[in-house]
Amino acid sequence: MKKKIIRFLFSLAVLSSQSVVSACAQASDQIVAAPLHTPVRTLFSLSDVRVTDPKMLSLQELDHRYLLDHDVDKLLAWFRREAGVSQHGAEPYPFWESEDLFGGGPLSGHILGFWLSSMAMMYETTGDADIIPRVSDALDGLRECQLADGEGFIGAQPKVKAVFAEVAKGNFTTTNPLVNKTWEPVYVMNKTMLGLYDVYRTFRMDKAKTILVDLANWFGTHIIDKLDHEQMQRLLVCEHGSINESFIDVYAITGDKRFLDWADRLNDEDMWVPAAEGRDVLQGWHANTQIPKFTGFESVYNYTDNDSYRRAARFFWQTVVDGHTWVNGGNSTGEHFFPTSEFEKRLTNAGGPESCNSVNMMRLTEALYQDDGDMKYIDYYERVLLNHILANYDPELGMCVYYTSMRPASYKIYCTPFDSFWCCTGTGIQAPAKFGKMIYSHHADSLFVNMYTGSTLDWKAQHMTLSQVTDFPLSNTSRLKVTSLDGSRRLAVALRCPWWSKTMGVKVNGRKVDVSKNQKDGYVVISRKWSQGDEIEVELQPELRAEVVKGGSQYYAFMYGPVLLGVRIADPALTMADYRQARRTVPNRKAPLEMAPEISSDVDAVMASMERCDKDGVLRFRVPASHATSEFYLEPYNDIHFSRYAVYLHLMQK
Repeated sequence: MKKKIIRFLFSLAVLSSQSVVSACAQASDQIVAAPLHTPVRTLFSLSDVRVTDPKMLSLQELDHRYLLDHDVDKLLAWFRREAGVSQHGAEPYPFWESEDLFGGGPLSGHILGFWLSSMAMMYETTGDADIIPRVSDALDGLRECQLADGEGFIGAQPKVKAVFAEVAKGNFTTTNPLVNKTWEPVYVMNKTMLGLYDVYRTFRMDKAKTILVDLANWFGTHIIDKLDHEQMQRLLVCEHGSINESFIDVYAITGDKRFLDWADRLNDEDMWVPAAEGRDVLQGWHANTQIPKFTGFESVYNYTDNDSYRRAARFFWQTVVDGHTWVNGGNSTGEHFFPTSEFEKRLTNAGGPESCNSVNMMRLTEALYQDDGDMKYIDYYERVLLNHILANYDPELGMCVYYTSMRPASYKIYCTPFDSFWCCTGTGIQAPAKFGKMIYSHHADSLFVNMYTGSTLDWKAQHMTLSQVTDFPLSNTSRLKVTSLDGSRRLAVALRCPWWSKTMGVKVNGRKVDVSKNQKDGYVVISRKWSQGDEIEVELQPELRAEVVKGGSQYYAFMYGPVLLGVRIADPALTMADYRQARRTVPNRKAPLEMAPEISSDVDAVMASMERCDKDGVLRFRVPASHATSEFYLEPYNDIHFSRYAVYLHLMQK
């Protein structure tokens, strides 16, 4: 009887939560102030796209469970402690959430912001009603803290409000990552604000909006209005995420021009001014401090029409992609940008590109693609998604890697669920929830198929659903089928022509389409009346190719179409304890570079010698010993886990 009562009460709670969301979803659009520019492309809501690709879906399900496993009271513990309210017997999570690091105390509270954003995205992606009461509990806790403060402030770092009081007086020093010896207080606020905005945008929960607006108003009146221009720029030296973007978000949902004016003051001149002038000043700067700023600059541009911010965002993106990015799409080493000429030297370092950087570059890419519609954004997004993000997760536990070493014979270290809480744990819980973000886009009556990834699409505005079935890269065919459509209607379906495919064949209901006559802006555009059951077949022809490391000549990586290939290197001495570590981000069991195979012939000769020999459903190429120090096999890097590996191979000098 007791179990039946519990189940009945739980069912009531879920139904109540669903009713709240349903009622909220019927409210008018939450955007009050519209941007000044009409998007060239619009990405679909995550609720409209479901990934069916087995690798993506598995990681998404692991992330889903992990998000629900978080203890809301633990996430709120520091906020409650600082507000002087009951912690409900909960102690905060450890490591970055609780311990003194860099002499600046913990980065306490940052994970709650990431978690809120991730829960909102995961709800869109899965429709899981169990997410709603957990998010509601978090909002209740934050609002309790805000009311206890009495001024609209919420914060989680030890004595952080006192730190801000000194900032308001101009009595502060900033480095990166400290403000008055406190670790990135504005960054934590930004993550909290981004989480609240995502929750309001997804669930239309008024409490999320209230907390967000009150917090932004507190920061605007108590900090921004108190600082002159020089003081504000000094504060922005410390990592602050995309705080400018958060104030644009608040302006968008309130229409209160104060927030727009405050957002314009939160733009770091050390970054946007040289970038707008076309000057690359990134060498030596902390990479992930800079990337989110440019998403913010793009947001401010969209609401102010200041073309300097637009130019800055695009120059930065292009500069990072062209001059600071590894073959897997990640950037920097040891978290800092460096000159292109140093890639080969830094390749052998243990700490490679940071996960956070790639997730934030993807956010910036999404924004720029919608504003510009340029194919180069899809090209980059595909590379970093397939070869850094998908390669970065423990396939059994779903936990994320901090640094992905480019050093030959290195290995990955995955964080543990409740003992690490790095910044990359935060972005790590976001990425799987949005795997479907860039697969499709639309504009007016045109659908753009950007990536050939197993998925389904519900294009609600056109009453059309579409399924895409493919096992690429094992085979090179993708089939898109109209699974439902209200009657028949004329629509344009634009199929991306990938730069990495030698040719592209298209059939509609078995009849060939003249690809050359139907190409426009990098897509094959098929405009016709569509009906339920219509099917498109796309045949691609990926090529093997070699990419030399940027600025170098001695190390080469091999690609199959968009897929980075790597070498799996056996080392029986390594155990799961080496791969899963709560507090290490770089391998502590370094192997000599010679443990990785080296190529001994011209790279074109190496590729000509490769023999495809798939095994156990995994793409694989054999490189014979005649072209290397020993025979070895190349396979998708995102399939290599719990092993040493090499993605850059040394070319032996003759």
